[in-house]
Amino acid sequence: MYYAGLDVASSGSYVYVVDRRGRKVEGREIPTSRKVYARYFRQWKEKLITVAVEAGGHTRWIFDTLKGIGIEVYVVNPNKVKLIAETKRKTDKIDAKVLAELLRIDGLPERIHMVEGQSRELRDLLRARQQLVKSATSLMNHLRGLLRQEGIRLETEVFRDEKVFEQLKKNTDVPPHLKPVIESYRRSILELLKERGEMDKEIGKHQNKDIDLLKSVPGIGEVASKTIYAAIDTIKRFGSAKKLTSYCGLVPSVRSSGERTEYGHITREGRSEVRRVAIQGAHAILMSKSAESRPLRQWHERVAKRRGKKTALVGLARRMLQLVFYILRDKRGYDHRLLQAR
Repeated sequence: MYYAGLDVASSGSYVYVVDRRGRKVEGREIPTSRKVYARYFRQWKEKLITVAVEAGGHTRWIFDTLKGIGIEVYVVNPNKVKLIAETKRKTDKIDAKVLAELLRIDGLPERIHMVEGQSRELRDLLRARQQLVKSATSLMNHLRGLLRQEGIRLETEVFRDEKVFEQLKKNTDVPPHLKPVIESYRRSILELLKERGEMDKEIGKHQNKDIDLLKSVPGIGEVASKTIYAAIDTIKRFGSAKKLTSYCGLVPSVRSSGERTEYGHITREGRSEVRRVAIQGAHAILMSKSAESRPLRQWHERVAKRRGKKTALVGLARRMLQLVFYILRDKRGYDHRLLQAR
């Protein structure tokens, strides 16, 4: 059995290989390209090698290339590796050697789950959608700020309606020098919203049973269900609901000192996009009047009386993800009657 550490840079990568006793077998630099990687690692296929690499901009294609050859790849969080192996000397060779040695002694932190297939495709599409939304919102907020300085107060969302721009053209309170700015922003905002609509169509093509199950939960709609599905990939990799909520950064931070344990704000580690849609879903539940969402609203009310509305809102988002875990694990849609019976 052999163990390889791989330090990747844009132009070149350093490979350091050791055997099961920790003896150096090879250390060399190779160009960072798919063809070179495939050619180099094919020679190791029959020698039972595992490759450790830190997550980064090249990780996806490296993972795909080596897995395609039949080589196991261990992807790790670079920040967690640094905590384990602090060294004053930093070179590509040393970094690769550290990865190989830690891999050999099973000293690396938990590996990063690499998504593939539909989950990966959805992640890419959803990131692109979010970038379009952020760009449009940024322009709207900037335009809103310019107009506010002229005494014109508008909500950000109104810029989604082209009629608002027509009204601004006729508004005598708008200085002449801002008219071309408004026109430029109008074209950009409407084009970004159009592109977001096209992206929604692409996202809409992705459907499966797990996504349908997620949509049965109050507060989880079309985009939210696919955001959660893409982040989770497979529920089998989570041993409990707590592990899922921890993965999404919705568990309280903990400080222990002696016999005293203090709980603080949520960790905000992990999948930020899931936290976002879970909080949005919690807001939607509180605004709903449906029978399906009533048990969740009642739960929020009880917690809010003891801990406050903000804490209860975050707790509701966490409870939604706990439901997601059991729904996906048991392959059974949301049933509010079961919550009422508990």
